Amino acid sequence: MRLEENTVLITGGSMGIGYSLAKAFLEKGNTIIICGRREDRLRAVQEKHPEIHIKVCDVANDEDRRSLVSWATDKFPDLNVLINNAGIQHNINFNHGAEDLINGPNEIETNVVAPVYLTAY
Repeated sequence: MRLEENTVLITGGSMGIGYSLAKAFLEKGNTIIICGRREDRLRAVQEKHPEIHIKVCDVANDEDRRSLVSWATDKFPDLNVLINNAGIQHNINFNHGAEDLINGPNEIETNVVAPVYLTAY
């Protein structure tokens, strides 16, 4: 993969590994798009790096995923790299049965389903 002249979409790009990847790809001269659930964090990144494009999106929500893909491909027709970085983890105590799994944030939707669908879309 060439590391320059790409248009890169990074999910979960407002902090942590996603943000570090965004900065590294930006330094190589790429067009960077990041998405995340929290607009305040996305805007904070954009304040530091005005050339980074942002989109509020919860990848666990299929409507948000479809909207993201539609927006990104319309606005950035040269989009050629997707980095499925968004992920969540919470404590699940299986001594409670499926209760913790069902009642908390949906890890399976975010960590497994979303990357598959975003790649397919």
